[in-house]
Amino acid sequence: MTGKDIAQVLNFASFRPEPDDPTAAWKRRFPGGKSLFFGLGKQSLSVHPSLKGGKFGKPELIREIKDLKETLGGVGHQMAKDFTEAGWCAICLNTRYIISLESNLSRRPGSEEIVKTNPRTVLGGRYEKGKKYAVTHNPETNSSILLTIDEEQLKKIEVAFKDSGLQIARIFCGSYVLLMHALSTINTTKGNEKPASGFVITLCEGAVCALVQDNDKWLELRSRTDVYEDDLAPALELVSPFQARISADMPVYVVADTQIPGLAESVEQIFRGHKVTDLSQPNLLWTLATEN
Repeated sequence: MTGKDIAQVLNFASFRPEPDDPTAAWKRRFPGGKSLFFGLGKQSLSVHPSLKGGKFGKPELIREIKDLKETLGGVGHQMAKDFTEAGWCAICLNTRYIISLESNLSRRPGSEEIVKTNPRTVLGGRYEKGKKYAVTHNPETNSSILLTIDEEQLKKIEVAFKDSGLQIARIFCGSYVLLMHALSTINTTKGNEKPASGFVITLCEGAVCALVQDNDKWLELRSRTDVYEDDLAPALELVSPFQARISADMPVYVVADTQIPGLAESVEQIFRGHKVTDLSQPNLLWTLATEN
């Protein structure tokens, strides 16, 4: 055993998961290290440096991207050198995906994990070749939230980042992550004795997702990408029709990738009479990404 091997045992490095192990939490893969988080939109790229000690650096937004590979080619190698260890990064996909509400999907044990490797067995006739999936089942009903992403798109993203000196440790959908976070928050009292209700709005770097949960049941979901940039008006206009469709006493929950000044007040103007709770926090999405 070499001196380096001994040091790795002493500092527990030999017991850490590999950087590209998707089953391990980010903090376990990169304990105390630097890494980069990217938000990828249709024609935009946000850059969020994660610094040592769990702090986040100042984000940067690159707009009007015509070619991702060309854009990364100009800054990728330098960013990998300045902000990462060995070029590892994570990507939040904010465009070209579908979040849908489905029913009667397979509930076989472990199906939420099986769908990532063998989706046909879970989706049956809903399965499409060349797609990647994630699913979350409603434990009280037969409905499920299904995330669908084009596999070829993921391959192109991986090549563009790799050619720029960056290695992808995780790709995830921000709206999906924020929606699951919101549901875990409001469903702490769900069940037959005290079912939970709420209208959830997620906002993630231009993407919007809205879900109606009434007495534990998921009744309606709407998801759109590339809706807004700096002005939230198009996003609020998209969800405003729900005001006439949800019950008068249903609470409204809004959650964004980070804190947005005036967000709760803007939602309250549309959903008058409803209790509005803003679940957003500074760097919320990227904090969730490092904790899971």
